[in-house]
Amino acid sequence: MTHAFAKDSRACAACVSWGGDRALSDDNTLVHVDRYSAEGECRTATSQDYRKVTRSYHTCATWAPLPMLKKHGGRPERQPVFASRPTPAPAPKPVPEAVAAAPVRVVTAAAPAVPPPPPAPPVCRSEPLDLEQIPQIASLLYVHWRRVRRGRAMPEARDIDTAQIRECVPRLCLMEPLRGGEDFLYRACGRAVQRRIGQRAVPRPVSDCHPAEAAARFNADLRACLESGEPRGLLVRDDPMLPGARFVELLLPLSDEDGRPARVLAFRHVPGG
Repeated sequence: MTHAFAKDSRACAACVSWGGDRALSDDNTLVHVDRYSAEGECRTATSQDYRKVTRSYHTCATWAPLPMLKKHGGRPERQPVFASRPTPAPAPKPVPEAVAAAPVRVVTAAAPAVPPPPPAPPVCRSEPLDLEQIPQIASLLYVHWRRVRRGRAMPEARDIDTAQIRECVPRLCLMEPLRGGEDFLYRACGRAVQRRIGQRAVPRPVSDCHPAEAAARFNADLRACLESGEPRGLLVRDDPMLPGARFVELLLPLSDEDGRPARVLAFRHVPGG
């Protein structure tokens, strides 16, 4: 016997994928599959080319829930839908007539519900990021910073050659500490960062250019970089510059003429460079 398929050539009607005993009428109508207790009618045509036809799915509404073999594109973890022969739904019980009319209760209108307060905005935060996981454009800046320090703990600001890191300049900021690192001053700010801030940042402190929460986070990270004298990679989340998104921040310390940490070169990987 040839394998039988639904007239829709994408749908298998009576292939071995169903894995049970099947009853076929003379006109190739599938009547019953014992294994899954499913029965119905599916008019079929015959074909030998079932390698293409039976792959992936059935389209016949009666037999689509039945599982397929793995070699026909079925998923092994899929369970049969029909565990037993479908039973007709029980007839609804007659509703007894009311003997007497129930007394009508007067319900006073409830006070209008007070709408819940709007959810609090997400907290701006940062988490450490390994320097090997920073984006490629930030890696170019980091490699340049390591090259120009020439054996010192950190380079000076005048050692940074912006001509060699031209792709990074729109996202660069040169930050200088104020009041012992309590706040930081924008000495330079790339155009991509300035567009995100929405105002001219130079020469203004961070606390004047950012919301209080974002300014406290940025100042704390800058202060930690300056105190440690080590480069820091950060993943910043929910900053008002990119609401609901995240971006990578690379902080590189810079020294003064005496070799002491004096400034921070901040690369903020925001769109629009």
